[in-house]
Order: sequence, then C-alpha cells, then structure tokens
Amino acid sequence: MHKIGIKIHLHAFEYGRPHREELNPICSSVNYYPRDTTIISHITLIPYSVLSRQSDRLLKNLLKDNYPILFDGIQTTLYLDHRNLSGRCKYVRIHNIENLYYLTLARIEKRAVNRLYYHLESFRLKRYEGILEKADKLITVSEVDQEYYNSKFNNSILIPSFHPFNQVKCRKGTGEYLLYHGDLSVNENVAVSEHLIAKVFSKVPFRCVIAGKNPPAHLAVKTLPFDNITLISNPDNENMARIIRDAHVNILPTMAVNGLKLKLLMSLFSGRHCVVNNTTIKGSGLGELCQIADTSEEMIRKIHYLMELPFTEEMIADRKRVLLKNNDNLINAQKLSRLIFPA
Repeated sequence: MHKIGIKIHLHAFEYGRPHREELNPICSSVNYYPRDTTIISHITLIPYSVLSRQSDRLLKNLLKDNYPILFDGIQTTLYLDHRNLSGRCKYVRIHNIENLYYLTLARIEKRAVNRLYYHLESFRLKRYEGILEKADKLITVSEVDQEYYNSKFNNSILIPSFHPFNQVKCRKGTGEYLLYHGDLSVNENVAVSEHLIAKVFSKVPFRCVIAGKNPPAHLAVKTLPFDNITLISNPDNENMARIIRDAHVNILPTMAVNGLKLKLLMSLFSGRHCVVNNTTIKGSGLGELCQIADTSEEMIRKIHYLMELPFTEEMIADRKRVLLKNNDNLINAQKLSRLIFPA
C-alpha cells in the first residue's frame, strides 16, 4: 500500500514481540497498545481474541481523523460498531472463518483445558460474527471464505493474501530433500508434523526436513528413531527461504479448509514440487500447480514419482502464469486501494 502511494496510520497490539523499526519508513505513524491477557478477558460472551484487544487510547486515536479504517482480522473489530465511529468507512480483512478454525484446533488438541478453550472461543466467535454486517466490505482471501460470508452478509470481495514475493524465484533441477514447514507453535501444524513422521517420512528412503517456529519438545523426540528425518527449529527468514528453495518436494497437507495458506504461496513462489491435500488448495485457484494426495499412501506414491522428476523451465513458466494472474502484490494493493478510496 505504501508503494502505491497510500499513507498508513498503523495501530498494533503487542504482547511480547519487539517493536519493528522496519514499519516506521512505510507508515505515517505507528501506535502500539498492550493486549489485555488477564483472566477477566476470558469471562465474557465476547471472544477473548476480540475483547483482549480493547483500548480506550486506540479509540481516541481513531477519532482524531476521519480516514477509512481497515480492521485486520475479526479479532480487531471490537470498535467496528462503536457509536462514535458511525459514519466512518470501515473494512475488515478476513483471514479465515475463525469459528471453524477454532473447531479444528479443538478437534486435534490433546490437553483438555485447551480443548475447552478452543470450543468456547469457537462458540463465542460464531455468536459474535454478526458484527461483520456493519462493515462496508469484508475482504476475504479465498473463494470458500467469500462464499461463506456472502451467504450471511452479502458484503464480501475476494483479494488473495499478500505475501513476501514480488516474482517467482523457483529453481529448476533437483533439490535435496522433502520438506514440511510451518509455525510449529500452532497445534494444527504439530499434528500434521506428527502424522507425516509416523505415516509418510518414516516410510520413504529420502531425506526429510521439518522446519518452523517454536516446535514442542515432544516433536523432536518423535524424529529421533529415524535417521532420515531432521527437525530445524526457529530458522530466520533468510534460512527459511533457503530451506524452501533447496527442497525438491514441499509436503503441505492441512486440516482446516478455510483461509489461504501462506506457506503454500511461499512454496509455490520459491520452491519446487508441491504435494498437498484437497483441503489445502480448496478455494485457492492454485490446484493446477500442485500434486494432490489425500491419503498417506497417495502421498508416498507422489513422493516417489516426484523425486525422480527434475523441476523444469516449463514448470516455472506455469507458476508465473498462474501465480501472477491473481497473486501479484501490487495489483492486489491497487484493488484494495480502489475499494477503500473509490474515485
């Protein structure tokens, strides 16, 4: 948005992460607010993820001007229907169907107290999502999400996720290993990793890598019996880019059908072959760039086939054709700008 000339006043909630100096040159102002993580934020029918982002100072800052407001995720919409902001242009970026996502987390969570929290938060988010009717537009990232919200509120428009790539950077030839990557502090990604270790990676004769942020200790233990499986903890952005680039096959099954998986875009823009399940690519428009396998047995067959198949210039050309059609950052920024600032 900055690159196409839009001025941004950024309001961000913080809870442990350092302030990012990189934001200052691309924003007219950056304001940080503490997130309320006390127990009182849990004892309410408003979702904890929403109520914990309550701030009188934020509301006062929003009232200093009359600019359009872009709420990033349903979690930030506590003031979407606030009486003092009536008449303002308000838009909500929807990253997935949150109540369904929390149900997925509950289904795979092993600890009872966490499972209870995910079920409760899913119920609260389902009850709360009616507030989205108050937005001028909902900006969804996938066809699945757009259909869901249009059926309820008839106010959504599809603009795919923004991502770190301005061009396709895949390398032709043959990579060195199979790769699964993701945020390993998220229990869905841990469950996928455990499944891959038990049912796929331990059954093939190839080097396999699992890489991501903050993996739990028990995940490392599960890799120990297998000489061909390596866990890489907390690679920085540069190393993660290299890990994706040097892999021969990215393995990216998921459990939650909504949203668009940024790790899929990262793999398609910079990696070689991608094996996914139908859940990963549903509503993304990216299925033709992937090999699809919905069972462990199918995945193993695809892996054996692809490990003998070099990545070619023709495959890179296909990536460019499909990815740059709907996932060009500047084009999508211009779509967002025209939506928020109509002529």
